[in-house]
Amino acid sequence: MGSKAGIKGISRSEEVVTTFKKESDGTYTKQTKFVSRDRITSAVKHLKRGVIEDGPFIRVSALEEYDEKMEFEDYEGNMTFLYFKKTDPVQAEE
Repeated sequence: MGSKAGIKGISRSEEVVTTFKKESDGTYTKQTKFVSRDRITSAVKHLKRGVIEDGPFIRVSALEEYDEKMEFEDYEGNMTFLYFKKTDPVQAEE
């Protein structure tokens, strides 16, 4: 018996990758990238949509009002959160 052939297109999935890049003035820029992942080989291909940038953002505490929340796993394996508030570009320069 042979293996079944996959149906073209089903083994691929689109993913959205969001990062926050720290700028020299202390603010952050939100970067959103779109990638395509082959589920069989786990190969990642960047799509031609490019990178969408948004900002500036400043980091705030969980107790303050925030616009974006990023979750990640720290070195000890604990889930950690970062909170960002979008600011006016003129305010960020001051």
